[in-house]
Amino acid sequence: MIPPTIVRSTFLGLAVLTFLAWAPAQQSGQSGGSGGSTGSSGGRVAPAGGSRTGSRSRANPNSASSQQRQQPALFISGSVVLEDGAPPPAGAVIERVCFGRAKKEAYVDSKGNFGFQVGANTIGNAIFDATEDTAFGQSAAGSSSARSFGLPSRSSPPQSMEFVGCELRARLAGYRSSAVILTGGQTLGPIDVGTIVLHPVAKVTGTTVSATGMQAPKDAKKAMARAEEAVQKQKFDEAEKNLAAAVAAFPRYATAWFALGRLYRQKNRSEDARQAFSKALEADGNYVNPYIELARLSAVERKWQEVADLTDRALALDPLDFPEGFYLNALANYSLGKPDAAERSARKAQRLDTLHRIPHAHLLLAGLLQVKNDAAGEAEQLRIYLKYAPQADNAAQIRSRLQELETSGIAAVSPQPDRR
Repeated sequence: MIPPTIVRSTFLGLAVLTFLAWAPAQQSGQSGGSGGSTGSSGGRVAPAGGSRTGSRSRANPNSASSQQRQQPALFISGSVVLEDGAPPPAGAVIERVCFGRAKKEAYVDSKGNFGFQVGANTIGNAIFDATEDTAFGQSAAGSSSARSFGLPSRSSPPQSMEFVGCELRARLAGYRSSAVILTGGQTLGPIDVGTIVLHPVAKVTGTTVSATGMQAPKDAKKAMARAEEAVQKQKFDEAEKNLAAAVAAFPRYATAWFALGRLYRQKNRSEDARQAFSKALEADGNYVNPYIELARLSAVERKWQEVADLTDRALALDPLDFPEGFYLNALANYSLGKPDAAERSARKAQRLDTLHRIPHAHLLLAGLLQVKNDAAGEAEQLRIYLKYAPQADNAAQIRSRLQELETSGIAAVSPQPDRR
């Protein structure tokens, strides 16, 4: 059977995802790692969806004014590919999305490469996607569930912090883009963000932002804007009042219901959060984010069939943007006695989690592989888990188990994993 330490740590990971997703460290303290595919950027091979920090500025540390004067322009580069690794057709552009607002930064060249200087207004002013209401609406990645919470005020930010909490994505008609989240770990100097992947839009029928916001009247939108400003100032009670006013003025305002649910969840008002997320789905059944939030709440209560049903629906609508959805689906299927389905979902979670924000997916898969007597596969997953969660509470137990496997001599070669 799966070792009790692995089961407990899986539930610990779930608890962290559920209750601590609002932490600022989620946005500024974690940097991405390597993904599965490769592409070229400026002549270098870069990991898909990953991010790498370039060299730091060597401005004179003895003079603050000297630092201000000598701070170099921030240059970001990377590449864009289609699912098969080919460069995209002509016309793709790179957008930087901050607080729900998209700004075109650069064109993608014929080889799929791009580069731009932050703040240089490369190809035009900020543009607003009609479906991106405010900072409360998640943008394409969907991977940072609290991007608008806990961020500092953006009034006159230093250039090195201007992009913290933002993401880069590609835009091309007929395609959906993966995204790279920009973090506080990326400070000064040139940054290679790796490879952004474009997926045919036919695979995605759901949305990560609700279209109902286009229909909201002015008073509802103004209340939403006031709520957004209150969140930026950490005035959550004021934000709650304005969100309540927004949904009162326009009951089909799915984005406002979703934001209200997140505020309730932050305050541990689980039942109120559940009702708000349900209202968001009533307003817009193709809005994927509320399904994931409802699945989180059900998982905390160990209602695994509900978790399975909610994540099945969410992932049918959007199988690209929600690695956490696949992780929750894996947990649910494991708990319902469906190990094969759990393994498939855990592997999908890993492939989509290019920033390695869900290391517990590796721990869950290690347990599933142990049941199958795949010691080599189990060891591989435990190594990956320790790589991305070296300070976890259970790290000592996991290292002990890994040492046991390596000492036995049967953890050297792993069978070809199930890639379904």
